[in-house]
Amino acid sequence: MASYHTRSLSFPSKSHPVADQVEQQLCRVRSSQAASTSSLTNKLTDLNDLYKCVDEFLQLPVNQKTQSGSWVDEVLDGSLRLLDVCSTSRDVLAQSKEMLQEIQSVLRRRCSSELNISNHVSEYLKARKTIKKVIQKCSKGIREVVKTNEANPIEATLKDVQAITVDIFKSLFSYIGGSQKSSWTFSKFVRGQKSEKETAAISELDAIDATVDMSQLVKLESNIEEIDRVLECLFRHLVNTRATLLNILSN
Repeated sequence: MASYHTRSLSFPSKSHPVADQVEQQLCRVRSSQAASTSSLTNKLTDLNDLYKCVDEFLQLPVNQKTQSGSWVDEVLDGSLRLLDVCSTSRDVLAQSKEMLQEIQSVLRRRCSSELNISNHVSEYLKARKTIKKVIQKCSKGIREVVKTNEANPIEATLKDVQAITVDIFKSLFSYIGGSQKSSWTFSKFVRGQKSEKETAAISELDAIDATVDMSQLVKLESNIEEIDRVLECLFRHLVNTRATLLNILSN
């Protein structure tokens, strides 16, 4: 990468209304992430709102003129990792949705016990194992996104944003991957095999591994669609943020 100057930094933008909005939205996202009653969709929506503020924050003239080599490279590296994780998450959600639709199709065609669904369930469980491996790999990679030793206020702000983004992606991974201790067999893939207490302790996707319930399948598919719509918006914001950082670097 081409060399560039390290400038003396002063940040009147920290008192700028846009900078204040970023801080306020950061607090809102942290509160949403910490609240047990906040849904994953709400957390991702709040994160989208945060990135809208970040986009405006980076467009401030004082921030557009700021360059400091190592921190820009570091934040850019983090932004690329987050883009990759977001893209992979959407791919995994699409696979999950496709699997759910296949199971629903089989159940609709089933007449009493005339249709043997064991092969379809077996394929579903194999696919779920593959998805969990992908999620585990993403989880390891995302740990490297956030680093400390911020050198200036812009870096500190962007690192805070990346840190909460990582936390929310971890919640997404937990939702998609489910309990890592789960190991459901076909014999358990029938309604009523797990107690309510046991089912409550695992994610919705793991619950599907334990029980075939058409209403649950339909609800989960709807949730996945909603999450993916929000992720699509988030992906665009991540792209915009990275483009702005590259522009700052080239100025």
